[in-house]
Amino acid sequence: MGGDVCVVCSQPDSCFTCKTCFSVSYCSTTCQVKDSNNEHHQCLPYTILHEDRCGRLLMASRDISAGEVLFNDIPGAVGPDNNPKPVCLTCYKRLPGLVYRCRHCSWPLCSPFCQRDDGPHARECQLFQIHSPRFNIEDYTKSCAWYNAIMVLRICWLKDNKPETWKLLDMLMDHLEDQKEESKRKNGVIDFIHNHCKLTQFTEKEIRHVMGVIDTNAYIIGENPNKDVDLQGLFPITSILNHSCTSNTICYAQDDFTFACRAVVPIKKGEEITTNYLHYHYHFFGLSYRRPELSEYWHFNCNCTRCKDYTEGGTMSDAVVCTECQEGRLMPLNMSRGAEWVCGTCYASQDYEKVKHALNYYWDLIEETAKYDIKALLELLSKLHRVFDENHYYPLEVKRRIIENIGETKGYEYEDLAEAWLEKKVNFCRDHLRIQSKLAPGLSEYRAYISNHIAEPLYWLAKKRYLEKKCSSKDLRKTMEEVAQHLLLVVQIWGPYRKRSTERLTAEKAKELLEMVDDKYLHNNLGDRADEVLINNNLKLYRSIHF
Repeated sequence: MGGDVCVVCSQPDSCFTCKTCFSVSYCSTTCQVKDSNNEHHQCLPYTILHEDRCGRLLMASRDISAGEVLFNDIPGAVGPDNNPKPVCLTCYKRLPGLVYRCRHCSWPLCSPFCQRDDGPHARECQLFQIHSPRFNIEDYTKSCAWYNAIMVLRICWLKDNKPETWKLLDMLMDHLEDQKEESKRKNGVIDFIHNHCKLTQFTEKEIRHVMGVIDTNAYIIGENPNKDVDLQGLFPITSILNHSCTSNTICYAQDDFTFACRAVVPIKKGEEITTNYLHYHYHFFGLSYRRPELSEYWHFNCNCTRCKDYTEGGTMSDAVVCTECQEGRLMPLNMSRGAEWVCGTCYASQDYEKVKHALNYYWDLIEETAKYDIKALLELLSKLHRVFDENHYYPLEVKRRIIENIGETKGYEYEDLAEAWLEKKVNFCRDHLRIQSKLAPGLSEYRAYISNHIAEPLYWLAKKRYLEKKCSSKDLRKTMEEVAQHLLLVVQIWGPYRKRSTERLTAEKAKELLEMVDDKYLHNNLGDRADEVLINNNLKLYRSIHF
C-alpha cells in the first residue's frame, strides 16, 4: 500500500502491511516488533515475552489456526555461508576467475549487471571505500577466507545505518562462553576487517559477538542460481523462536528472502510459539541423538515436553530391546547424563556406556552400508529389529533410506516394479506416518516428505491391482482419493516455499501427478486447488488436524 505511514515511526511510503487485519502498515520488521504489545493493534498473533529459562520468546496472543502465517520476517542481512569459493556478492554466482570489478571498491563481481547501488553488495562496498584496500584473489577454484567476513560486515553496517535493526540483532545470544577454543575462521575474519580493510571502528568484541550471533541464529535460506553456494540469513523475529523437538511452526524462505513462520498445528492463546532447529530428516530421531546435537551446535539442553518423556510420546523411538527378557524395552532411568537404562518390564538395568557402545556400533553399520544397495539395507534392517524397538530411529532411518531408493534407483523404477516392492515402500511410509503423527504432527515438513514418497507407489499399486482385477472400481477410487490427499498436503506445505528450492520443485511435481490422478479418476478440479497455493499463495487454514 504505497503512501501509507508507518504506525510506529511515521515514515511515509511504508508498504509492510499487517498480514492479519491489513489495518496498519510498518516501514520494517523492526517497527512491527515494537508494535507487538500495543493495545491499539491487538490482531498480531504473538507477543514477545522474557523468561529466565530462555530469554525472549514468542507467546500466542490469540488462538491460531494450523496453516496460518504468523509473520513474514525481513532479514537483517543475507550472505554466503561459511568458507565459499569466490562468488559474486550481488547474485552469488560462482566466479570462474576475475571477470569484472566493482567500480566503487574493486571487489570482484560477475558482470556490470550486478553493479547495483541498491544491491546486497552496497553495504560492504560502502565500508571498503573508506580505506580502499586491494582485493587480489589468487585462486578462484579454492575457498577464500575473505568471504567469511561479508555477512559480519553486512550486520556491522547496520549499527550506523539502521540502528533499530542493529539493536534487535545485537540482543541475540552469541554463546561465546561455550566455545572451547579459538576459531581459525573467526580470527581470520578479525584480521581481514581490522588489518586488511582498516575498519577499526568495529571492535574485536563486537566482531566476535556478531560472528557468535550468526553461528547461533542464522538460517540457511536457499542456494545461488547454480545451487553450489548456500545462502544464510539473520532474522530479527525468527531468531527469537525457541526450539521444541515437537514444534508448532515451520519457517521457510520466500522469493524475496523474507522468512515466513507458519503454524503446523492449532496453537492456543498463551502457548509458546516454537520451531524445530533440526532438519526434518531428523525429526523422528530419539533423545540419544537430539540431546548431544542440540548441545553441540545450539549450546542448550532441551527440556521440551518430548525430551522429558522417555517414551517419546509413546512411540519408543529411543528404546532398546532388553537383553534379559527380550520383551521389555530399555530406557534411561532419568535425565542426568550417564544414567543407567532400565527395562520397563523386568526392571533389568544396563550401564549407559554399554548402551552407548551399541548405539555407536550399529550407527557405524548404517553409515557403512551403501545407501543405494536396497538388499543390503533390508538385511541390516533385520539385524536392527533384534536390538532396537521397531519404532527406534535406527530402523526408521534405514526404512527412510530404502523409501528414497524404491522408485528412484536404477532397476527399481515404478512402472516395472513388482507389487511386493511397491507394497514395501507404502508400508514403510505408513510406519513413518504413524510416528510423524505423534512427533511432528500437522503440516510439518516431515509430513510433506513422507506424503510425497507414499503418493506415487500408492498410485501404481492401485492401478496394477485394478488391472489385475484384484480390487473393485470403488476401492480404486478410494485409493486415488488418498493419493490426492497426500499430494495436496505436499502442495499445501511446500508450495509457498521459494521458487527453485527443492521443496517448491517437489510441490510443483506433486501438482503434475495430482492433475493426472484427478483427470483420470476423480474429476474434482484439484489442479485449481493446487494453483491457489502455487500461483496465488492462498493457504488453507485448519481448525483441527485430521489427516
